[in-house]
Amino acid sequence: MQESATTGRGPGYWPIAPIALGLCLVPIDGAVRAWVYTHRAGGDLKRELEFLQQFGAFSSVVLLMIAVLLLDSRPRAWKWNRIFDWIAAASLAGVIGHLLKIFIGRPRPLFDDPMHVLGPIGKYPVELKDGSLALIHAWDYSSGVASDLWSMPSSHALSAASLAVTLTLLYPKLRWLCVGLAIVVCIARVVLGAHYPSDVLVGAGVGWWVAAIAMRGMWGSRLVGQVSPKVSLADGPTTA
Repeated sequence: MQESATTGRGPGYWPIAPIALGLCLVPIDGAVRAWVYTHRAGGDLKRELEFLQQFGAFSSVVLLMIAVLLLDSRPRAWKWNRIFDWIAAASLAGVIGHLLKIFIGRPRPLFDDPMHVLGPIGKYPVELKDGSLALIHAWDYSSGVASDLWSMPSSHALSAASLAVTLTLLYPKLRWLCVGLAIVVCIARVVLGAHYPSDVLVGAGVGWWVAAIAMRGMWGSRLVGQVSPKVSLADGPTTA
């Protein structure tokens, strides 16, 4: 495995495009949801989508990191530096995405209420695990069902976009494969009824933006270098 990565530049304003498009699609989310729930995916299609939507999930990221460490021909110091950057990109994207979920507080498609947004102080009637109905905040972890109010942005789409950006920067030849897998993840989350189209587009845009900035800025390796000066950046990535 060989690599080339461009550093020192951010993603510009391109990630705004999917975010803006997603927000524009909010008015038709209900119609898409109705179609999806009328034509539910099943059988092999459902199983394949459930598998492919794990692109960007924790286990897939860990396995790919191990592959980079084992197969990439660059010096070990370089590989670890880029792994630190990768961890920073994935972690930061995940934290920002989760905070947005709680701040926005949008009920998932199962409630068929696409225009409702709770914000940080609103409450919504959700069935608890004991079968009772209760008004809860999107940040009410103690309820055990707060995730029902975490529709926007989609964490799967955010993580998939983040991973796609990371792998593209490390291995440009994988660009279209990664983009294709990220798109499949977005489609899967809608088809499986877990999110609205706007959710996945906003998630993809956020994941793209955060990962590109963190990877190009080498945030992870720079942070580790400050904490542990013995970690060298001498073998840093080259410019594509």
